[in-house]
Amino acid sequence: MIEFATIHLDCEGMPSLRAAKLHTIDLPLLLCTMAAFALGVVMIYSATKASHVGGISLGDPPVRQAIYGIAGLLLMFIISRMDYRFMESFTVIFYVLSVGLLGLVLVLGVITYGSQRWIDFGIFPVQPSELVKLSVVVLLAKLYADHQRELDRPKWFMLAALLAIGPAAMVFLQPDLGTAIMVVAVFVGMTLGAGVRARILVTTGVLSIPIAFVFWNWVMHPYQRDRLLIFLDPQKDMLGQGYNILQARTAIGGGGWLGQGYLSGTQTQLEFTKVQYSDFIFSVVAEEFGFIGAVALIALLFLLVWRCLVVASRAQDAFGSLIAVGVATWIGVQIFINVGMNIGLMPVTGIPLPFISYGGSSLISMLLGLGLVQSVALRSSPVIFGGNQWRPGWGRAGRTTLRPR
Repeated sequence: MIEFATIHLDCEGMPSLRAAKLHTIDLPLLLCTMAAFALGVVMIYSATKASHVGGISLGDPPVRQAIYGIAGLLLMFIISRMDYRFMESFTVIFYVLSVGLLGLVLVLGVITYGSQRWIDFGIFPVQPSELVKLSVVVLLAKLYADHQRELDRPKWFMLAALLAIGPAAMVFLQPDLGTAIMVVAVFVGMTLGAGVRARILVTTGVLSIPIAFVFWNWVMHPYQRDRLLIFLDPQKDMLGQGYNILQARTAIGGGGWLGQGYLSGTQTQLEFTKVQYSDFIFSVVAEEFGFIGAVALIALLFLLVWRCLVVASRAQDAFGSLIAVGVATWIGVQIFINVGMNIGLMPVTGIPLPFISYGGSSLISMLLGLGLVQSVALRSSPVIFGGNQWRPGWGRAGRTTLRPR
């Protein structure tokens, strides 16, 4: 068992002399995280094997992913040892910095495949839109936690919506529709987790219909609409927008029940699918390990999401609980969309498969988020405030509240 100790905070926020043992880290969550990361490196190697003719080097995707992951795991452990409640004082600063980086991308960003998403710092190109997901999680957790008893008032919901939609709009301008959708999805998940009144949600849903109509017809680019609709009939553009969808389906179907074997997938090793080490890496897993292996991967990733929700249910304050809910939403929605677009049930939006797809910014951002979740798990024992013990309960509005034990 791994145990840590901490000094609790008193009601004025100053450290008290009373120390208490903390719970152990969430071991299933840690093991799932490390297993998913290791599997990601292995599958990225397979997806890029054809390009390693002259041997593998430090600049190749699997090596870079391994370096990003090791750095991210170290940061995750460091953050898990820190008290997540100290983040409450820096949520706005973190949010402003991440949104500022988004603005910098629009000015100094590197253009790749027609999108301006990265800032090149030389050794490590940064994709600020991935960091924005984490900053939105932390800021909304703080906002909803501070106003638990006032969530029947629309103003806090509207403020949260503005804080999420603002950076989502900036991401959309890059253009990156998939990540913009993810930022909005995080907002929706955390809003439901916070327990915002049903009437506010219903009203918002009704008002969103004309907004979505305007967005679809006059805001989205024609190619984005085509990309979202082509999954319904990819054969209409077999050599264009529908090409990767058809190749991914072929790879998944070719895997059968048990797969063709690691490094032996026909579609994968002949590189029929473009950027198969990123958006379509699930098709690589399905071709080489079959239906059984693909289901096992999905189960592993959703077990990780479930452990985040377990941590949320055991958190001793709303801030920690909502951080875990936000991270679970973030990872869970990305799994659902990525797998859906690989099997042809969802539009192709460029959303990576968590921990498996290649991408340093995405991997490190998620590990930072899981570090915060582990910090919540470590401090899930009752916290002492002015001599009273507090534990999470459920308010009449269905939201998590704090009440004296």
